[in-house]
Amino acid sequence: MGNMEKNLREVLFPELMMRKTHLIALIATLSAISNAIMFLSFPVTLLGITSKIHFIQIPILTAAFGIGPLAGLMVGIIGAISMVFSVIPLNPFIVLYNGLLGFFAGIMYLILRRMRIHKLLAQISAVSVAFLIQIPFIWTLNTLVIGIPGAVVQVILIKLLLENLVSTLINHPILYRINLVNAGRKKRLIKSK
Repeated sequence: MGNMEKNLREVLFPELMMRKTHLIALIATLSAISNAIMFLSFPVTLLGITSKIHFIQIPILTAAFGIGPLAGLMVGIIGAISMVFSVIPLNPFIVLYNGLLGFFAGIMYLILRRMRIHKLLAQISAVSVAFLIQIPFIWTLNTLVIGIPGAVVQVILIKLLLENLVSTLINHPILYRINLVNAGRKKRLIKSK
């Protein structure tokens, strides 16, 4: 059982095989980039409601696809802190929504890649599944707890889906150029020999 459990952990959470300092540095860097990108947002009007378009999902998805689901979760939570304070009314649940995106996109991507699905198709599918998982949380917490009208939440969901898909398309060539997990593993394997 111990060997099977170890193999399952390596498959589902590849970031656990990285050196801790390398992993922490990557999470901190991607979280900082995500918080900085928040300030590069621009306004857009959808269905008569003005909102801001941003792409903080790019570093979150870089962590989820390039490192693993736990890294995606951490970057989603830490990297969305600046966004919490940029919306009115203040919405602390934004960190939860982005953490869910990072974690479930990372898990789904690993599962789909094991099925040998093309990387871009696997990334788009993983983000779409993660978005579907986010919807009940976003709807319930925004309407019932924060008090945002349902029509506004619908616009937020449409905007979020578009941001997620565009972020995935932007992220794909980035991931082609870097391989964060294997870079961390290679250094660890060299040190262990």
